[in-house]
Amino acid sequence: MKFENINLVDALRRIMDIHTQNYKEDFELDAGLLHSLAGSQSPEDKHLLWMSRPNGTYLLPEREVYVKDSYENKVWEFYHEQTRDPILAYAVEIKGVEGDTIRGNLIELDYAAHVERMQKLTVPVETVAVTFKDDATFYLPFRSYRREAIPLEEKHGEVVSVSYLPENAVELDMILRRERFKTSYHAKTGSIEDHIHKLAVQHGVIEKLGILPLEAQTAYNAVKEAHPEAIVCFAQNSYFEIYGEDAKKAAPALGTKLLMKELEGGGQVAVTGFREDQWVAKAKALWGQGNDVLVTQPGEDGRQETVKHLIAEDYIPVDMVMDMDGKTVRVDKVDFPNEEVSLTDITDRKNPVPFRERLSIVRSYVEDAPAESLWKAMDRREHPSQKKTSVLAKLKEHAKSAPDKCAKKPEHTKKPKSKEMEM
Repeated sequence: MKFENINLVDALRRIMDIHTQNYKEDFELDAGLLHSLAGSQSPEDKHLLWMSRPNGTYLLPEREVYVKDSYENKVWEFYHEQTRDPILAYAVEIKGVEGDTIRGNLIELDYAAHVERMQKLTVPVETVAVTFKDDATFYLPFRSYRREAIPLEEKHGEVVSVSYLPENAVELDMILRRERFKTSYHAKTGSIEDHIHKLAVQHGVIEKLGILPLEAQTAYNAVKEAHPEAIVCFAQNSYFEIYGEDAKKAAPALGTKLLMKELEGGGQVAVTGFREDQWVAKAKALWGQGNDVLVTQPGEDGRQETVKHLIAEDYIPVDMVMDMDGKTVRVDKVDFPNEEVSLTDITDRKNPVPFRERLSIVRSYVEDAPAESLWKAMDRREHPSQKKTSVLAKLKEHAKSAPDKCAKKPEHTKKPKSKEMEM
């Protein structure tokens, strides 16, 4: 994700407070370096890499990281190769200063992938620019600069900065331009507040959800108004969220917590939900409680698209005729609250025998029944007295010209489990 025109020091400090448990004082050095570089006239000083570790932080000049064997290069790759510490890594771009606020862009990085790619692109170092306390700068061979700097300190004071100069500066410039473009191009623009909130939830710091934007509220309301009878599962931040009265009904069925979500513009709404990759099982669980369920997500044009629309009456269709243990039975009534189904054994049509069975057992027979049985029941329900082309006939006719299509699955990326939505 890419977070643009943000308060860099504030955002990084909040991320550090969540992820870094020890040596938090390291960040004060990072903040000081940001303030120092914000006033620099060198474009390269505006591009940095930052990491938050469980035990400290680092802010490093990006250019130096790509110079092989430099101090920054070794630091950046060390925690990938030598430790198993969970690392939060970001590319930092300073854009300007507003009063005391340093503004710029932050791009979330996959630390391990970034290190492995960086190692293939590093440029060998040739010379080291060593600057002393009296501002004198000497260009010394990389292999011997430490030894040669010692006698120079007697005359010029202690070393205040070291810059690694690559063998091929033009090649390094080209690599950095390309990598920065690719990193920015492939990163989706996001909200830094949502990002920090998700980190806080993942780390168990908070359970309160982020603010629901006005745009999302409008989109949800339009869907809900069109389907007032359905529990609407609305895609939001890699989750399907359920709001209001729907949430109060859904939480017990899903075994999830009922939380409160702030609304942009004021107010709160009850919310529960589940991760995107759980949508099939969770939607079925709601459906099995006798609910209409609508799963929806934004399409390529930003408009909400239906992923799945489940109708309660289709869970066990009334009037469906099917086989149960060698007997022909008809579904008469479905009692969702009591989890029972009223059926009639019509094997001997002259002597029908009513009986009751558990809902879960009947559902298993519905799932095993031929599709024709389900379609006929649906057709009778929709057209009880009209002689129209049946659903079965329509489906058979359609099958001649086009293959069946599966329901569209929502796109998702593997995300760490979030505490508040789990069973």
